[in-house]
Amino acid sequence: MKKTLGDAFALRKKIDNELNTWINRLTLASKNTVHYKTKAIEGDKKFQSIPGTKKTYTRNYTIEECRERIQKLIAEDQKLALQISLTNQKAKATVVDLDGKEQELTIPELLVLRNEIAPKVERAARAIPIRASGVEIVEDGKDKIEFRVIKTNYVNKQTMSEKGNVLTNKIIEDFNIEEVIDYGLKQREVFDYIDEIHSWMFRIKEAINMANKTELEELK
Repeated sequence: MKKTLGDAFALRKKIDNELNTWINRLTLASKNTVHYKTKAIEGDKKFQSIPGTKKTYTRNYTIEECRERIQKLIAEDQKLALQISLTNQKAKATVVDLDGKEQELTIPELLVLRNEIAPKVERAARAIPIRASGVEIVEDGKDKIEFRVIKTNYVNKQTMSEKGNVLTNKIIEDFNIEEVIDYGLKQREVFDYIDEIHSWMFRIKEAINMANKTELEELK
């Protein structure tokens, strides 16, 4: 059975894990080691191990064996990388864009959309100002509303009661008025647009999965 582009990506990941394993084995492939305790390092009993303290560590792989395996894995990885590069130039999938138009794109083009363009489009959509709600609307226009925000300012006023007690009452001193012309878009309109972007991002993901089913190109 011939490999697909998706198979090649999965195999490269497996090779990478295996390569790390053999590189780690290579770092341990140079020595056989014996650890023990002794009472003397001179005389007739020098370097005689104390019973029960000796531990022997034997290498499991030779340097040559590790290097040979690493070389084969790198060669296999290089071949797959070249095959992926060749296949990427031919593998295509159709995706419906935000305007409802179908586009046939290569995998590099789809990856640019997924990784760079779509996140920017979503970030820009989330930055769209949303029209204020729950305010006193003075005028409701087609593409704007005008509303007024009123803040009441109070001051304390002291008076004397008939019994001679000091009474403190809050009275209105003045009002802060803020009159706003709001050109923001309606909340539903903005949220619907963000939902459209998420659907588009999902279509891009599905298109990449479809393109990854393309049969892997053979090297000549």
